[in-house]
Amino acid sequence: MKTVSILKSTVVALVTMSAAAAAESYNANHFFAERHSMVRGPYVEFAKKVAEETDGAIEFNVFSAGSLLPPASSLQGVRDGVAQVTYHAGTYTPSELPIANLIGDMAFYNTDPLVMAFASTEFGLTNPEQQAEWKTNGVVYGGGYSTSEYFMQCNTPIRTLEDIKGKRLRMAGGAWSRFAEHVGAVPVSIPSSEMYTGLDAGSLDCAVAAADALDSFSLKDVVTDMNTLPIGNYYAGFEWGYNVPFWQSITPENRRVLFNQMAYYLGEHRIEFDKDVEKAVQSAKDGGMTVVDPDDTLKNALAEFVAADEATLVANAKERGVEDPEVILTSFKALIDKWDALLAQVDTADVEALAELARTEIYDKIDETTYGVN
Repeated sequence: MKTVSILKSTVVALVTMSAAAAAESYNANHFFAERHSMVRGPYVEFAKKVAEETDGAIEFNVFSAGSLLPPASSLQGVRDGVAQVTYHAGTYTPSELPIANLIGDMAFYNTDPLVMAFASTEFGLTNPEQQAEWKTNGVVYGGGYSTSEYFMQCNTPIRTLEDIKGKRLRMAGGAWSRFAEHVGAVPVSIPSSEMYTGLDAGSLDCAVAAADALDSFSLKDVVTDMNTLPIGNYYAGFEWGYNVPFWQSITPENRRVLFNQMAYYLGEHRIEFDKDVEKAVQSAKDGGMTVVDPDDTLKNALAEFVAADEATLVANAKERGVEDPEVILTSFKALIDKWDALLAQVDTADVEALAELARTEIYDKIDETTYGVN
């Protein structure tokens, strides 16, 4: 009888311990493939770290390549609880996120991806108007990102301004499409997943995207020429946006875990993205792709566009109901300049140094007991 009692007690203890350690399962959504730098670190590794650091209280099941939500539905999907955290490309929802798109269209002000990733993250977490926009859309903003610089990856040579006229360029919408029109090209707004088909079928002359696409979207098989004119970089929306009921249901201690891990992968992602670009470009060059620098006609056309487009940004934002977009842009520019200076003082190839900077300058200043709750 004593042995039976001991066994019963042991079983009860084990069941209790197992239940306590069992992770709550949640959905994490990204529309890029798992091998992409925006997924493999900030989502796949991130999910493992969060499960470890929360002692199994939070376990994310990562859905990639649009297997849970298509790109245009990610904002609604996280709001409705289909996913508890998601990536969202802001240009898919310009009416719902006019402020996020306003700052996202500032991609030509500073084309350093690391600067823009950190500046957009601080803006998204701290700017009152932007915070109100997230709240209206039922999302708790967690952190941002930036692609590497966008280049023209083409199946035809583009050397001069004259060469680009009439060419069909896949663009990310917004300022990129306006730049295409400015130089006499034809902007084509399609998802990145359709770039290969467009170039292969001849419905596109160039895909304007980060050059990791040569590998991650297999564009090296259909691209013969790449022009390194820096056509901005993409950071509109968010890398991590959380469902409100989920965020409010977890403990402040676990919100701090998420903050710390986002700080780490904000920097890790940028380093890995640039490494992927370097490897993809070298592989494509080895396969015969030609890489050329822009001539003065293209550089001058880009400079003219950047100088003129801010008025368009402001006008578009006002049409979408944004009050005082000039004030918002001034605030965002100040953050860009701040991060340009801060990042010049650290080793930008050191993930830990970048993570520490993100924590001390951004995430440690946010109160995990109130952020996203009040």
